Amino acid sequence: MATEFTECASLSIQYDTTGKASISFTVIRDDNSEVTGYKSLNFANVNFDGVIMKKEQQYLRGSGKWYQWQMQWQGVGN
Repeated sequence: MATEFTECASLSIQYDTTGKASISFTVIRDDNSEVTGYKSLNFANVNFDGVIMKKEQQYLRGSGKWYQWQMQWQGVGN
């Protein structure tokens, strides 16, 4: 099973006038298998439901086995 974590400094949350949230963040992972899930997120005690709109993988050079996934996600918060 892969080890993964969210890089906190990468987190960006923006809302449009209808209340839809656009969230960008980076997931660091110790293998290159595709990141799945992420239908529900929780940041700062706010729950968000939505979907991944775009994701892009990049090998972290010099790290041995680590990869980063840059994620763009959209949904609603409650």
